[in-house]
Amino acid sequence: MEPQTSQNGVVAVCILKGGMGKSTIAINLAHRLQENHGKTVYVDVDKNGHGTEFLGFGKAYSENGQLENVIFRDAHPSELLIETEWGFSVVPSSAEMSTINDRMKNQMNADVILKNKIVDPLREDGHEYVVLDTPGDPSKVADNALVAAQSFIVPVIPGQGSISGLERIMESQLLPIIEATNGAADILAITPNMLSESIRPKKPDRRLLEDLNENWVDYLPPYARITDEQWEQIDNQGRGDIPLPGIRERDALSDSFSDNKPVAQYDSSCDQIKHFDTLAEIVAERA
Repeated sequence: MEPQTSQNGVVAVCILKGGMGKSTIAINLAHRLQENHGKTVYVDVDKNGHGTEFLGFGKAYSENGQLENVIFRDAHPSELLIETEWGFSVVPSSAEMSTINDRMKNQMNADVILKNKIVDPLREDGHEYVVLDTPGDPSKVADNALVAAQSFIVPVIPGQGSISGLERIMESQLLPIIEATNGAADILAITPNMLSESIRPKKPDRRLLEDLNENWVDYLPPYARITDEQWEQIDNQGRGDIPLPGIRERDALSDSFSDNKPVAQYDSSCDQIKHFDTLAEIVAERA
C-alpha cells in the first residue's frame, strides 16, 4: 500500500547538519517544479540565508523587519515575494532569523506559525508548490518548517557525521511527525548529494551508497539505488553502462550560484538536472 500523504504541495529539504547541500537541492527543485509541474515558491527559512545569497538577493536578506512583520504582525507574505526571471518566486531569509526564532518560542501555537503566516497564505494565493529550505540545526523555525511541510527530502553527503545527521532528524523530528499525523506526513526521498566520480571500495562515496542502499533503500529515488549484483559487476568488470548513482559534484552546479541562477538556467546540458527532475516528479505525485 502506498503511504498516505498530506497532499498540500509543500516540501521541506531538511537535515540536522550544515554543509549537506540543502540549498542546492531546494533551489533546483523549485525551478524544476516551476518548469514542469506548476506555480512554485522557494522559501528560505535558514538563518544563514545561503539560498537567498546564491540567488543574488543578499540585499533582501539584510533588510530589517520585513519577515518579522509577516510572522508577528498582519503583513501578508506576498509583500516578501521576489519574482524571478526563472519563473518561481522567492521568499528570502532574514538576518533577523535568530531573533524571530527566539520570539517564536514565546508564542501560542508556536509550531504552526510558519504554516499559518507564510505557507498557507501562499498556497491560497495560487502557489501549487512551496519548497522550504530549512535550518541545519535544531530550532523553533526548523520545527515550524517541518510541521508546515509534512513532506520531506533529506540530502546526505559522503563523510563523517552525515549518516548520524540523518539518524538524528529521523529519530527526533521526522518519525514523530509521521506518527503524530497517522502517516499523513511522508519522507519523499533521502538523496545522496555532492558525490565525486569515485565509487571504489572503501571510499567515502562507496560507504555512503552502500549504507543507504542497505538501510534506507525504501526512501531512495531511482537514481540513487544500486543492487548487490551491480556492485559485483562494478568491482569485477568495471561500471560499464551502470549510471553513477546519486547527485554528483559538477562545476556547473557551483558555478551557477556564482552566476545567481539555477543550474538549468546556467548550463542546460548539466547531467544532474535529470535528478532534480526526478525529485520534482516525486513531489508533484506525493507532496
